[in-house]
Amino acid sequence: MTTQTPAGWYPDPYGSPRLRWWDGDQWTDATHPLEQGARPQQQPSSGPQPDWSATPANPTLQFGHPADTHAPYGQPNQPQAPYGQPNQPQPPHGQPNQPQAAHGQPPWGGGPLPGPEFGPPPKQGNPLPWVFGGLAALVVVALIVVAGIFLINSRSPGEAARPAPTRTQGSPDPGQPSEPAPTGELPQPQDGRVADPLAGLSYEVPSDWKVPAFGDINGADPALQRWSSGVEATSQENYDGSGGNWIGNVYTGLLHELYPYEGAQGLGTTAKIVVADFTRKYYQIPHATKVTRDEALKIGDRDAWVIRFELDFTEESKAKGYKWNKENGAVVIMDRGEGERPGLLYMSVPDNLGTDVDDQVLSSLKPA
Repeated sequence: MTTQTPAGWYPDPYGSPRLRWWDGDQWTDATHPLEQGARPQQQPSSGPQPDWSATPANPTLQFGHPADTHAPYGQPNQPQAPYGQPNQPQPPHGQPNQPQAAHGQPPWGGGPLPGPEFGPPPKQGNPLPWVFGGLAALVVVALIVVAGIFLINSRSPGEAARPAPTRTQGSPDPGQPSEPAPTGELPQPQDGRVADPLAGLSYEVPSDWKVPAFGDINGADPALQRWSSGVEATSQENYDGSGGNWIGNVYTGLLHELYPYEGAQGLGTTAKIVVADFTRKYYQIPHATKVTRDEALKIGDRDAWVIRFELDFTEESKAKGYKWNKENGAVVIMDRGEGERPGLLYMSVPDNLGTDVDDQVLSSLKPA
C-alpha cells in the first residue's frame, strides 16, 4: 500500500540548495530559493525518513554519470526523462534497496514536508501540441523542398557539400564539450564486392576505388547519417586551394531515424526527402540539378526505390579550373521488413571518374 505525497514545495532532490514543486504525481521544473535562515517544516512521522541523497532523481545517474555532468552541446543540465517518458526520479542500477515512495514521489513517512509558505507555481501548458506542431511543420518544409527539386527541376544554382563532413569541419567551439571520435571498421571487398549486413545491401566495387577509414566518413555528431560500408575515389585533390579533396563515393547504411519511414508504401516519399536533404548538405559549389530517374525497383525479392540525379557544375568548373564538369548521383532506399529501418545507398560520381560507374553499381545491387 502506498501513501500519496501531497503537492507542495520540497527540498530539491537534484542537489541544488533550492525547493522544487511536487505536483502530487511528479517533480516539475518550478523551483524557489530557500529563504535565509528558514528551513522547510517537517512533522514527525511514524517511520524512518530516508535521506534525500539516498534516492537520486537525476535519471542519468542510472548509467553511472556524475550528477553535475553538463549536458552535451552547451545545453543546461536539467533532469529529463528519455524518449518523452514522464520525468520521474529513478535509482541507479546496482544501488541497494532503500525506502522509497512509488511512482517517483518524494520520500514521505506520513507527515507533510511543505517548504515556506510559497504558493504553488503557475500552471504550465501542455508542450505536446507545440512538439507535434513543430514536427508537422518540419515535414511540410521537407515536402516543399522536395517539390522544388522534383517537380520544378530548377536550373538555378543549388547548395550542398561533399559526403565526408569530418574532413571539412572547422575547429570545435572551445566552449562545447568534445565528442569522442567514432570508431569501427568498414567491410573489405570480397571477390570484387562489398557486403553490408547491417543495411542488407551488397554491391560491386568500381575499379581502383578503395575502402576509406570508418572515421573518415562518419562524424561524431549523432544527428548525421551513419555509414556502415563505403568505397570512394578522388576526383580532384586540393580543389579549393585549402586542402579539400573532391571525391566520388558509394556508401551504405541503415537509414537514420531522423528521416520519416512508413514502410514499403512510403519508399518513394522517404527517398525524395533524403535526396532533398543530401543535395542541400553535400554540394556547396553552385550547380544545376536534374532528376533523371524516380521509380520503384526490386533488389532480389525486396521492395526498393531509386532516385537518380545529375548535377551540372560546368559554369563553375570553367571559372575555377575544376577537373570535373558534371556528377551523377543516386539514392536507393530498400525495405527490410516490418518494424525494421530500411537500407540506404548513396552514390555520387564526378564525370572524370567515369560516366558509367553509377550504372555499374546500381545494376549490381543485391541483398546482403
